[in-house]
Amino acid sequence: MTTTMPDAGEALSRAGRSAASGSWLRIGRRKPLAWLMIPAMLLSACSGSLLESDLPVNTIYVLAPAAPDPALRDESLSGAAGIDLSIARPHLAPGLDTDRIGVLTGRRLDYYRAVRWGAPAAEVLQSLLIDSLRDQQLFNSVSSERARIGGAYLLDIDVRDFQAEYTGETAAPTAQIYFTARLIRVADRKLVRTFSIHARRQAARNRMGAVVGAFESAGQQAALSLARQVSASIASDLQRSGGEPDF
Repeated sequence: MTTTMPDAGEALSRAGRSAASGSWLRIGRRKPLAWLMIPAMLLSACSGSLLESDLPVNTIYVLAPAAPDPALRDESLSGAAGIDLSIARPHLAPGLDTDRIGVLTGRRLDYYRAVRWGAPAAEVLQSLLIDSLRDQQLFNSVSSERARIGGAYLLDIDVRDFQAEYTGETAAPTAQIYFTARLIRVADRKLVRTFSIHARRQAARNRMGAVVGAFESAGQQAALSLARQVSASIASDLQRSGGEPDF
């Protein structure tokens, strides 16, 4: 028997909160979104919504990075190819820095029941960005700030939105990702440029797999936009400084 999702008003659980003011496990390149664990009860459930189900075992979701974009690499082939880039753990808005998958209706923030990200949302988004930018082959390396690599440039990221939103106009939610990224030249801690990245994708259906698919698509779009702008900005900064970063 197929579980039917309610409309946005019915979908929120009693544990809703007021809203304030995002991949840990990498799966193979260009693979679709992956389910690490699919409880048998989820497959056979005949009642309950995504938010109100009392399924005892969580389903864990991860996001695939953006596939290499040849056009993007052609645009920036001579830009930042020799640069080591670091990406810091993003700072998320209150209520979003959790492994629970956030859902927003109006200004009310809640979470889907019985599902989790594979790590806190900050690590999910950081890993998605690192893997996506690395796979574009625009830089010498892309790694976490905590890695043992002395990157010449650092991305510091503040995330305002990393949630699914129900508007009441459609049954299926929209995955919203919005963050501000500051490109910092490490040698002198100078701010090179600030980027505002916004991506959104509506889920094809009001089902958890479709919702996570919308998150994945929006995350990949955001990563490609960030890669394009960061590589161009580093290339311009290197030109102004004579072609080599100061270490």
